[in-house]
Amino acid sequence: MSTTGKVVIFYSSIGYGHISAAQSIQDEIRRQSPATRVLMQDIRTFMHPVWRRVDERLYWFVANHLPECFESLFRTMQARGSRVASLSMLPNDYPEESVSAYLTAQRPDAVLASHYGAAQVLGTLREKGLLSDTRIGWLHTDFFEGYFPRISKRIDRTFLAHPELKTRWLAAGVPADKIVTSGMPVRIPAASADARRATLQGLGLSLEVPTLLLTGGKEGAGDYLGVVESIVRRRPGRLQIIAVCGTNTRQYEALADLRERLPDTVTLKPLGLLPRSEMASCMAATDILVTKAGGMTPAEAFALGVPTVLLDVISGHERENAALFLRQGLARFAASADDAGRSVMELLGDPAEREAMLRAQQEFRQGIDIASIVRFALDDGFRPGRPLPGYGVENGAPVQGIDQALAQLDSEAPAEVELLLSYATSKTPQRVVLENPFGHLAVRIGDTVYSANYIADPSVDPNFLQHVSLADYLYGIHRPSRSQVHTNTYGMAYGRETLGLRVQGIPAERRAAMVAEAHRIENGFRDASLRWSRSDLNCADVVARILAAGGYDDRSLYDRAGLPSMPLDLFERMRAHFEADTSLREELVAYRLLPGTQASYRFSRFPLSVGQPLRSMARVLSDAPRDALEQAATRQVTGYFGDRRLYVENLRACWPASESAHSSLTSRPHLALAQAIRADLRRLLAVYVKLPLKRIERLGSFPAAQEFHRLADRGLQLARLATEHVEDDLHPRTDRLRALFTRLVEDYGRINPQRLESRHVRSYLARLRAFESTLGRELVPTGTAWALLPAWWHRIAALARTSARSHPRSGGTSGFSGMRVDPGEVELNGDAKEHGAHPLEADPAARLTLGDLEKPIQGFQEAVSLVGLGPGGEALKGASDQPGDVPHRLETPMTVATDHEAPDFSQFHYH
Repeated sequence: MSTTGKVVIFYSSIGYGHISAAQSIQDEIRRQSPATRVLMQDIRTFMHPVWRRVDERLYWFVANHLPECFESLFRTMQARGSRVASLSMLPNDYPEESVSAYLTAQRPDAVLASHYGAAQVLGTLREKGLLSDTRIGWLHTDFFEGYFPRISKRIDRTFLAHPELKTRWLAAGVPADKIVTSGMPVRIPAASADARRATLQGLGLSLEVPTLLLTGGKEGAGDYLGVVESIVRRRPGRLQIIAVCGTNTRQYEALADLRERLPDTVTLKPLGLLPRSEMASCMAATDILVTKAGGMTPAEAFALGVPTVLLDVISGHERENAALFLRQGLARFAASADDAGRSVMELLGDPAEREAMLRAQQEFRQGIDIASIVRFALDDGFRPGRPLPGYGVENGAPVQGIDQALAQLDSEAPAEVELLLSYATSKTPQRVVLENPFGHLAVRIGDTVYSANYIADPSVDPNFLQHVSLADYLYGIHRPSRSQVHTNTYGMAYGRETLGLRVQGIPAERRAAMVAEAHRIENGFRDASLRWSRSDLNCADVVARILAAGGYDDRSLYDRAGLPSMPLDLFERMRAHFEADTSLREELVAYRLLPGTQASYRFSRFPLSVGQPLRSMARVLSDAPRDALEQAATRQVTGYFGDRRLYVENLRACWPASESAHSSLTSRPHLALAQAIRADLRRLLAVYVKLPLKRIERLGSFPAAQEFHRLADRGLQLARLATEHVEDDLHPRTDRLRALFTRLVEDYGRINPQRLESRHVRSYLARLRAFESTLGRELVPTGTAWALLPAWWHRIAALARTSARSHPRSGGTSGFSGMRVDPGEVELNGDAKEHGAHPLEADPAARLTLGDLEKPIQGFQEAVSLVGLGPGGEALKGASDQPGDVPHRLETPMTVATDHEAPDFSQFHYH
């Protein structure tokens, strides 16, 4: 174990759990090795400042107000992570070049991450051959699987919080030597009656009264008022509640008002953001904890032995966490604020349930082993895997586990016949592979691959065709015969990608006819009646002859015109032919180019075709995403940098939600993204449409300026939401939408929050209208539910135009202090009058939608009134989607990898 050196710990400042986990690891490293320098680095500092602000606001906006979207986005993200060929293809907010430059400058011995996004970037850098001498570890701070086992395959060590997760990681194919069950790294203060007394007395609370702790994380998320009122309604005797609001001043002020109205038997103590030690002390002093189901706070409660009720605050990952906690008997789950009060009272009145919960928590506590993380970080004897000098070269070191991987593939995707389309390859990066841009085509029948050898010499080679196993064709390192070129005629996976169309159900007699044709071709080679020819007898011609002998003949017009056969064309035609035969089962498998190979030919390009000039030109001229054919692969056989093992991965695995007996976690349907956006927008936009214009007139005051920010921010957030996920719909003109969104962000960034200059506001609103127009024309499905979206944009535009006409200029500055609408300027009629709408919104589609929305919107208005979305008069005052500006307090200074060794974190405001 090292006693000196440097360790970098990446965390994310969204939420407090990642920070808390990172601090616990830092403390333990300093305890075990005081001379080791530990640098704490927020991964989000590498983001563009404008993107970071938008991203943080978007996250909390969606998490707090669009639960269906959040759930759908969460599941969409997990599904996409399971389906891409490499995690490096996923969207990434943290520029790899910046992270790499930082780590190159710091030169740490080990890098740890307490956030999956940081671990993903580190894995991508490792995949590119960087950080090959640096230990990379990741602590997964949640309690679900998703696509995250794929992250673990790319790095050296993953630390999991529960044995159930390790079982899932192993089932996903992660090697056991890459996984450690470390538990969640939490600090447990010494429990004693004196400590409890000191904590409660310090807060002015009694030792004799049942005490509850309510918290919603650093951001104070959740319906605090509803939970407190539900508990108070059901508690006949004395009760005291500590409510930790974090940075959320709105929650704090609302609870302070509520405290004045509570009965004398209830003591409510609202608090702001607490240091870790104070939060742990409060937790240890309480009888029951009520909290959202993040990864860190519940784990701290379990470690302390505190009966816990989980709130359904944030969907997605927190519901998955809650499901595991319920299965393990660690906590109760409350689907609503009212349910929380019921659960608390039942738990207080049931000693047997509390004891059972505490026993489960004791078992959880025994699994905490933070030292295992530190041992890895300080282990100078650990050497990250690196490719051997002869890895993947002829007569060198082959990949390991070939037979096991191919046997697994045969079990999961059995096939008697397989077409093998290998990409073009070159010794140097080339957009057009000059030696052979068209790739290569072979066919496997049973256990034998038949492949034309273009350099076969009849004087020394007995065969024109390869007669090799699939293992040798893809992963061989020894020549099958004298006239061979490694990665061109065998050992393909060390130099190029290959797509395999596996077909099951071809009758034995047809397969026998194919084999007989292969032998006839060999006889022609031996008697000199045929020779390889690029135009008349290339690899595609050979495969076409073999398939035709089995009754699968599908010649194209190009073949009949005498043009050369193209491997890509024949592969796709035969794929369509096989798919049309209902007696057959087909599956497309990708045999990936193995990373870290030292072969001479290792720069792989998708095959071109003279029969598809436009498609080929697009592949040559742009670094386009993977071809549609590549994206159709349902499994892949691949490797990882520095790891010689071969992996079989299911790219269409249906990621299962955690099973739970709790109906509120299992009974909800999982909406597709478009359905989720529609459901949440119906609720959100209807609230704004129903705001009377007289209330909008308040925008001349300072609180109303905040209202403008909220309207403008929501426009940008919803625009990004649509743009980021538009690729799921594969619309042909989405590049325009992305370009419009980029310009929209630029104009948004020019708006000074203090001055709100009208020229910048008008420019932003014009961009917003352009975006809405493109969205409605190219992407938004027809239907009344979407009619509210343009109505909302038009309202913003109308208000801006009115303000521009009426606002006075002074001092040479075009200030934009507010927006006013003259109620007499426009005349409302019909349904527009009834709903308080602007005439721009009073089109038939909007009217129909408003009528349909009346009932479902009532519950939503009540739920969001606390956060300023509802139409109530006071709800608009000072409302914000983000927690208030409460300084972020840390127990001890953190060493941050910037120009300043120990900045004052009290200057930081977290959203």
